[in-house]
Amino acid sequence: MTFRSHILLGVIAGYSLSYMPNIVPYSEAEIFSMLGIVALGAVAPDVDEPNSYIGKKLPIFSHFVSGLFGHRGFTHFLLFPILLLLGGIYFFPSYKEYIYAFCFGVFMHQVGDMLTKSGIPSYFFPFSYGSLKHKAVLLPYPLRLKTGGKVEMFIVLPLLFACLMFMLWGKYGSIITTQIGRI
Repeated sequence: MTFRSHILLGVIAGYSLSYMPNIVPYSEAEIFSMLGIVALGAVAPDVDEPNSYIGKKLPIFSHFVSGLFGHRGFTHFLLFPILLLLGGIYFFPSYKEYIYAFCFGVFMHQVGDMLTKSGIPSYFFPFSYGSLKHKAVLLPYPLRLKTGGKVEMFIVLPLLFACLMFMLWGKYGSIITTQIGRI
């Protein structure tokens, strides 16, 4: 997936948490205020690819991570957001909401990559042997996306954007309509 698709997927998933007040202990306003951090987390794993959007913003770090792990290496393993979460809460307990938001974005990035033709090899590292050695994917091969391909750019990306707009309209449409009526 491209960075735009990753951001939209992360933001939609993050915002959808506001529809689950019995499960998520944060208010809608708190969730909404964290969407930027979710979006950052949703692009962060691609720091392992120097030609990615975030890789170009952090070229020295990106080349280091890429040389160490390769693309879709450690930053794409299930272990990565788990370790970030545990380490972040241990060292920065007063920032746990931000850490949750960032790690949620990382996880949504991984979900997005599981929709691509490449999937995520060794996702279950260090248990990536035997029956778990196969790459992690969520769809059968013919339905998977080519990163940056026409289906992603002209169907998936617009649908993700439309989904976000419908979600926002569902929550705030009456307020917007009322305000427009006053003009």
